[in-house]
Amino acid sequence: MSPVEITSRGRIYSYTVNYQRWLPELDVPFAIVLVEFPDYPGVRVVGRLRGCPPEDIAIDDEVEVGFEPGPGGYAIPSFVAVADAR
Repeated sequence: MSPVEITSRGRIYSYTVNYQRWLPELDVPFAIVLVEFPDYPGVRVVGRLRGCPPEDIAIDDEVEVGFEPGPGGYAIPSFVAVADAR
């Protein structure tokens, strides 16, 4: 295996909606999505979805890759819903 920069949009392969507030500053509900990338067969990445209410999520929705600040100063993957893709 080796790292590869992914620049294309992904598609939601699966998702779950979390209603549990794990941290005091965490807004709920929020969606965790499993995203696949058509240009990279077999590559799937998990992250939080932003820019879309959980009730509007659908399998195959397009998303763009993003990152959020995480613990210890590390960036963690997140995804942004592509509003015009529906």
